[in-house]
Amino acid sequence: MKILLCERSFEGHRKIYLEQLTKIPGIEFYVYAPQNIGVKEGQYFKFERLENLKSAKRYILWINCIKEIVKHYEIDVVHILDGDGIMRYFGLGFPALDVKKLVITYHHFFPGIVRKISYRFMNAGKNIVSIVHTESVKKRFLSNGIKNVEVCAYPAFRFSSIAECNVAECKSELGVPQDIATIGIIGGMAPYKNILFFLNALRKCEVCFHILIAGESNDNLFQNQLLDAIEPYKENVTLIAKRLTDDEYVTAIVASDIIFCIYGREFDGASGPLTDGICAGKFILACDHGSLGEITSRYLLGLTAKCDDEAEILNQTENALIRGIEFKYSEIANRYRDSIRPEAFCRRYAQIYLS
Repeated sequence: MKILLCERSFEGHRKIYLEQLTKIPGIEFYVYAPQNIGVKEGQYFKFERLENLKSAKRYILWINCIKEIVKHYEIDVVHILDGDGIMRYFGLGFPALDVKKLVITYHHFFPGIVRKISYRFMNAGKNIVSIVHTESVKKRFLSNGIKNVEVCAYPAFRFSSIAECNVAECKSELGVPQDIATIGIIGGMAPYKNILFFLNALRKCEVCFHILIAGESNDNLFQNQLLDAIEPYKENVTLIAKRLTDDEYVTAIVASDIIFCIYGREFDGASGPLTDGICAGKFILACDHGSLGEITSRYLLGLTAKCDDEAEILNQTENALIRGIEFKYSEIANRYRDSIRPEAFCRRYAQIYLS
């Protein structure tokens, strides 16, 4: 079987996601992406960023290039790894690809009438299968009349390196206290993460705490607001305001006792810090809605709170701080933890490709 993997960007976890798929045995992979990630030269096609497909002309050039690769190399399956980023084009050109199966991965769910129409058009073909990372997002697809949707849990790609890290050493490396529960706010400082609301709520916290904020924001206004929010307790904060390397990211996850995931209501999808925090066996402090709330509650991974209820956030945060350092995963939690190993991810995609 010949499968063409199409990715437009290697931001965030996208590169390692693509690399992991090419490890599935018994499949001949072709890659259309910004750079080669190890496939044979004759099976790699360079994606020239094309302004991130923000114009219809650029999108048509992109879809036509995929069509030519499919035709010339007799591709069986095309897998578009970022369906979220091309929703503005409503699946234009999909029927012309002429493959046995078109697989589209969506990393989030976006509400709204226009998005709903786009989801339906993009999934109109009988040979199309959409992949989402959580049961919550699958339910939302089904409620929009889309039936050909499968779940493949987002994995902890660095499972081994995270699981094998020494907590005390990571805390020491970052100057994080060993005996006070540390809440980790890790990764990109995106608006949907509800970070400022959470930090302001902590001003009334009556339990000893430490905050590790590690990640990048390109918004100067956000940076100033963040500094204002932590001013009353800045001695309890370790701030690493920069883009983290892979090793720095792992160190920050492992140094945290509690992983912050009380994201805003506009977010529903997979979360890297959630997944990697679970890999590290951390206490998860999540919003009570969407995928994050469902996963945290169903698998007994920590506590949830309403993202816009300051009193509830404060109460649940104080409970988390009391339990955080000594928290141990139950059998249910560990079963879910095993399900996010990279090996499970590859097996699930192999089933989808070959079914």
